[in-house]
Amino acid sequence: MSNVKVNVYTPAGLYIGYFLNPKVQSYPDADYEISGQFYDDQGKLISKMEFNPQVLPYVADVSEVAGLAHRKLANVYLQRGRQPVCMTGSGLS
Repeated sequence: MSNVKVNVYTPAGLYIGYFLNPKVQSYPDADYEISGQFYDDQGKLISKMEFNPQVLPYVADVSEVAGLAHRKLANVYLQRGRQPVCMTGSGLS
């Protein structure tokens, strides 16, 4: 089985890290929840992701996750900063 990555970026395009083999749940109205182990931009498993309102909301690339209606998520917000990290977002067309 190959690893699935969901990369996360700031609105300016700065890479902040990724989920490795996350659980991605889709909801009505193109809403999504991503949860799992989160690694920083250096590939290190973090213990806690700090909430930074200056760079929110994030953008997530979910193109490697099979079966989703969207390839990118916008308005991605941190819901849980400790492992397993949880974020929510909305699908982009």
